[in-house]
Amino acid sequence: MTERPSSAAQAIRDARLLAILRGPDVERLADVAEVLVSEGIRALEFPIARPEVLSVVTKIANRLGDTGWVGAGTVRNVADAQRAIDAGAGFLVAPSMSMPVVEYARERGIEFVPGVFTPSEIDAATQAGAEVVKLFPASSHSPRFIRQLLPPLPDAGIMPTGTITREDARAWLDAGAVALGVGSDLVGDSMRTGDYNAARTAAREWLTIVADLT
Repeated sequence: MTERPSSAAQAIRDARLLAILRGPDVERLADVAEVLVSEGIRALEFPIARPEVLSVVTKIANRLGDTGWVGAGTVRNVADAQRAIDAGAGFLVAPSMSMPVVEYARERGIEFVPGVFTPSEIDAATQAGAEVVKLFPASSHSPRFIRQLLPPLPDAGIMPTGTITREDARAWLDAGAVALGVGSDLVGDSMRTGDYNAARTAAREWLTIVADLT
C-alpha cells in the first residue's frame, strides 16, 4: 500500500471522497477503515459527539499509520479540538464555522474542515485558509447552489455532506464540488454485519463514479 497524500485536504481532493464512519464496535470501525484505505479512500472522519469515540480515533490512527488520514468530526469548540488532536486526529471537521477552532487548529498545525451553509460562511472559511469546506446539510441545498456560487468564489473547495448517495453524486461533482462527504451509503451494512465486502464494493462503486468525472 502506498503512503498517504501529504495532507488531509489533498487526500480528500484526490479521492474526491471523505468517508464518515460511526458505530459502537471499535474493531469493526477499524476493519472498515482499513478496507476503505486499501481501496483508495485515504481520508476518514470519526464524529466525536460521544467522548468514547476519541479512543477509536487513537486506535485507528495507530493502526493505519501513514497509509491514511484519520480525522475527528463534530468538533464544535476549542476543547473538542484539543481532545481530538491529543487523541491523534490528523485533521478536524466541524458542523459549523468556529473562528476560535480555526485559530487553534492553525496554532497546532492541524488542518480544519469547517462546516458552512451560506456564501458568507464559505467565503470566510476559505479566506481563513480552509482548503476544503463542508457544505452541511447538503440536503438543504442543491447542486445549482454550488454552480451559482463558484463564479464569484472560484477558490472555494466545497464538499457537500449529508445524505449524499451514488444516485446524486454526479450532479454535485458536475456542479463543481471538489469532494463529497459520505457516510452510510459508503459503508452499507458492514458495521452491522461484519461483512466488509459490502464496504469494499461500495468503495469501488463510489471511486468509479468520481473517476468518471475527473
